[in-house]
Amino acid sequence: MHRPSPSRFLVLPALALFSVSLSVSLASQDTPETPNPKTPQHERLASLVGTWRTETKMAAMPGVPGMEEASEMVGIEHAKLVCGGLWLKVDGDGMCAGQQCSGMWLLGYDPHARSYQCIAASSMDDAPCCVEAKYDEKTKTWHFHGDSPMGAFRSEFAMHGPDKSVETCYSKDKDGKETEFMRSVRTRVKSGMTAKNASSKSTADLTDITNKAGGSDEAPALPAPLAALHADCGTWEADFKMEMPGMPAMTSKCREVTAPVCGGKWTWSTFTGEMMGAPFEGHALTGFDSKNSKVVSFWLDSMNGAFMRTDGSYDAKEKVFTMSGTCYDEQGKRGPVASTAKVTGKDARQLRMVFGKGDEQSVMTIDYRRAGK
Repeated sequence: MHRPSPSRFLVLPALALFSVSLSVSLASQDTPETPNPKTPQHERLASLVGTWRTETKMAAMPGVPGMEEASEMVGIEHAKLVCGGLWLKVDGDGMCAGQQCSGMWLLGYDPHARSYQCIAASSMDDAPCCVEAKYDEKTKTWHFHGDSPMGAFRSEFAMHGPDKSVETCYSKDKDGKETEFMRSVRTRVKSGMTAKNASSKSTADLTDITNKAGGSDEAPALPAPLAALHADCGTWEADFKMEMPGMPAMTSKCREVTAPVCGGKWTWSTFTGEMMGAPFEGHALTGFDSKNSKVVSFWLDSMNGAFMRTDGSYDAKEKVFTMSGTCYDEQGKRGPVASTAKVTGKDARQLRMVFGKGDEQSVMTIDYRRAGK
């Protein structure tokens, strides 16, 4: 694993890609139909689906609180496909340095970047980790690299048959020297097995992890933006409207369900609706990056292989959130996204997003009303 308020809609700017996917498909086709973004590269994700027992050894990390000495961690991971198989979602729980920890990592293939993209967040880190990967078919190895909360990161994730993998992780110090800091062995558990009977080794630890996992999301003393996200976890009904240059406005009814994850440091939303007569699924991983003092949201959906990241801040005086980022257009080029959000009534809110520049701008609005906690 890789750590009642207007702020309820911090998660919503990530929904931008919903409308971008819609505008792309409509702009590129005379007869609207749901596009198929799946590629052969996505098929590799299916081999990682299942439940895995994890055994991790971490090297001593001087200067990192709680990690000054070498440690070992045992855990359990549950991996499944989401967004029609475009993404692999992995939830994990374990014990690290005597503390319970939980995390999530997402793996998908971006056809524009022509590489696999991985997003990771955990209860142990203050900031998210975003890295990319290439897959070596000959050696059955995933090569990850990018930046992490600890700096430059690289890992070799090698499959040793269909039911075992070994991941070796490396980091660089300030002088550029690379050092191995973690090695994780994952062993597949038969479908339906629980942590209690997954293995005779460390059974007590795994059982304790599973029993405590649900309660870890209620951590006290959260930062204000994150506490606001927690306050508005629940179910929301939504009226979606998209206005594009030279085309009639498009509307749809949707639903969003949001819950805390990663020990409560992040929230995970499931957004469902209908797109051009076909089911639509989207997800947002949203949290507060305390290292950089900003709200961060990642969006992925069933119509686009790429994820979108937006960052923003909250004006407490004006009670307005402002988020911005970029996303792909129909030519595969990145364009700007900007949004503002405001409360419109009790248990009601509105999100307005603008895509593109000048006369080519498209505008999306989503009106939300709470359906239940």
